[in-house]
Amino acid sequence: GDYDWYKDWEEWARQQWSKQAQQQQQDFWQQQQQQQQNQQKSSYSGQSTRRGRQQKAKAKPEYQWDFDPNDPYSVLNVPRGSSKTDVSAAFRREMLKHHPDTQPNATEAQKQRSVERSKYITEAYRKIKSQQKR
Repeated sequence: GDYDWYKDWEEWARQQWSKQAQQQQQDFWQQQQQQQQNQQKSSYSGQSTRRGRQQKAKAKPEYQWDFDPNDPYSVLNVPRGSSKTDVSAAFRREMLKHHPDTQPNATEAQKQRSVERSKYITEAYRKIKSQQKR
Protein backbone atom coordinates (compact mmCIF):
# COMPACT_ATOMS: atom_id res chain seq x y z
CA GLY A 1 0.00 0.00 0.00
CA ASP A 2 0.88 3.46 1.03
CA TYR A 3 3.95 2.56 3.09
CA ASP A 4 7.11 3.75 1.33
CA TRP A 5 10.04 1.82 2.77
CA TYR A 6 12.51 3.58 0.51
CA LYS A 7 11.89 6.96 2.16
CA ASP A 8 12.48 5.41 5.59
CA TRP A 9 15.65 3.74 4.38
CA GLU A 10 16.85 6.95 2.73
CA GLU A 11 16.36 8.88 5.98
CA TRP A 12 18.15 6.17 7.95
CA ALA A 13 21.05 6.18 5.46
CA ARG A 14 21.30 9.96 5.66
CA GLN A 15 21.48 9.77 9.46
CA GLN A 16 24.13 7.06 9.33
CA TRP A 17 26.22 9.06 6.89
CA SER A 18 25.90 12.16 9.03
CA LYS A 19 26.96 10.28 12.18
CA GLN A 20 29.94 8.79 10.36
CA ALA A 21 31.01 12.17 9.00
CA GLN A 22 30.80 13.71 12.48
CA GLN A 23 32.82 10.85 13.97
CA GLN A 24 35.49 11.16 11.28
CA GLN A 25 35.72 14.88 11.90
CA GLN A 26 36.07 14.34 15.66
CA ASP A 27 38.72 11.68 15.10
CA PHE A 28 40.61 14.02 12.76
CA TRP A 29 40.65 16.87 15.28
CA GLN A 30 41.66 14.57 18.12
CA GLN A 31 44.50 13.26 15.97
CA GLN A 32 45.61 16.82 15.19
CA GLN A 33 45.61 17.76 18.86
CA GLN A 34 47.54 14.60 19.74
CA GLN A 35 50.18 15.37 17.10
CA GLN A 36 50.55 18.93 18.37
CA GLN A 37 50.96 17.70 21.94
CA ASN A 38 53.54 15.14 20.84
CA GLN A 39 55.47 17.79 18.91
CA GLN A 40 55.46 20.09 21.93
CA LYS A 41 56.67 17.30 24.20
CA SER A 42 59.51 16.34 21.85
CA SER A 43 60.58 19.97 21.39
CA TYR A 44 60.65 20.44 25.18
CA SER A 45 62.82 17.41 25.71
CA GLY A 46 65.19 18.52 22.97
CA GLN A 47 64.81 15.35 20.90
CA SER A 48 64.63 15.32 17.17
CA THR A 49 61.20 14.02 16.16
CA ARG A 50 62.76 12.05 13.32
CA ARG A 51 65.04 10.15 15.67
CA GLY A 52 62.04 9.34 17.87
CA ARG A 53 60.06 8.04 14.91
CA GLN A 54 62.91 5.84 13.73
CA GLN A 55 63.18 4.23 17.15
CA LYS A 56 59.45 3.56 17.23
CA ALA A 57 59.44 1.68 13.90
CA LYS A 58 57.39 -1.44 14.58
CA ALA A 59 58.62 -4.86 13.62
CA LYS A 60 55.98 -6.87 11.80
CA PRO A 61 54.54 -9.55 14.05
CA GLU A 62 55.22 -13.11 12.98
CA TYR A 63 52.00 -15.09 12.65
CA GLN A 64 51.51 -18.83 12.89
CA TRP A 65 49.41 -19.96 9.92
CA ASP A 66 47.47 -23.16 9.44
CA PHE A 67 48.78 -23.34 5.86
CA ASP A 68 52.12 -23.17 4.04
CA PRO A 69 52.57 -19.51 2.97
CA ASN A 70 54.87 -20.62 0.12
CA ASP A 71 52.29 -23.00 -1.40
CA PRO A 72 49.42 -21.11 -3.11
CA TYR A 73 47.22 -24.24 -3.18
CA SER A 74 47.62 -24.63 0.57
CA VAL A 75 46.71 -20.95 1.13
CA LEU A 76 43.47 -21.30 -0.87
CA ASN A 77 42.81 -24.76 0.56
CA VAL A 78 42.33 -26.40 -2.87
CA PRO A 79 43.99 -29.52 -4.29
CA ARG A 80 46.58 -29.17 -7.04
CA GLY A 81 45.11 -29.39 -10.52
CA SER A 82 41.83 -27.72 -9.50
CA SER A 83 39.74 -26.14 -12.23
CA LYS A 84 39.57 -22.37 -12.75
CA THR A 85 36.06 -22.26 -11.29
CA ASP A 86 37.15 -24.20 -8.18
CA VAL A 87 40.09 -21.83 -7.65
CA SER A 88 37.89 -18.76 -8.13
CA ALA A 89 35.29 -20.13 -5.72
CA ALA A 90 38.00 -20.92 -3.16
CA PHE A 91 39.41 -17.39 -3.53
CA ARG A 92 36.00 -15.83 -2.92
CA ARG A 93 35.28 -18.16 0.00
CA GLU A 94 38.64 -17.45 1.70
CA MET A 95 38.42 -13.69 1.14
CA LEU A 96 34.91 -13.55 2.59
CA LYS A 97 36.13 -15.52 5.57
CA HIS A 98 39.34 -13.56 6.19
CA HIS A 99 38.91 -10.03 4.75
CA PRO A 100 39.16 -7.41 7.55
CA ASP A 101 36.04 -5.58 6.33
CA THR A 102 33.92 -8.69 6.89
CA GLN A 103 34.86 -8.73 10.60
CA PRO A 104 33.36 -5.62 12.19
CA ASN A 105 33.78 -6.75 15.82
CA ALA A 106 37.43 -7.80 15.49
CA THR A 107 40.14 -6.18 17.59
CA GLU A 108 42.90 -4.17 15.92
CA ALA A 109 45.34 -7.09 16.25
CA GLN A 110 42.83 -9.47 14.67
CA LYS A 111 42.29 -7.03 11.81
CA GLN A 112 46.05 -6.79 11.20
CA ARG A 113 46.22 -10.58 11.07
CA SER A 114 43.30 -10.58 8.62
CA VAL A 115 45.07 -8.06 6.42
CA GLU A 116 48.16 -10.28 6.28
CA ARG A 117 46.03 -13.35 5.55
CA SER A 118 44.21 -11.46 2.76
CA LYS A 119 47.54 -10.59 1.18
CA TYR A 120 48.53 -14.26 1.14
CA ILE A 121 45.16 -15.24 -0.35
CA THR A 122 45.39 -12.62 -3.10
CA GLU A 123 48.98 -13.52 -3.95
CA ALA A 124 48.12 -17.24 -4.06
CA TYR A 125 45.18 -16.57 -6.37
CA ARG A 126 47.39 -14.54 -8.72
CA LYS A 127 50.06 -17.24 -8.80
CA ILE A 128 47.59 -20.04 -9.57
CA LYS A 129 45.77 -17.99 -12.24
CA SER A 130 49.04 -17.12 -13.98
CA GLN A 131 50.10 -20.79 -13.89
CA GLN A 132 46.77 -21.84 -15.40
CA LYS A 133 47.14 -19.36 -18.27
CA ARG A 134 50.40 -20.94 -19.36
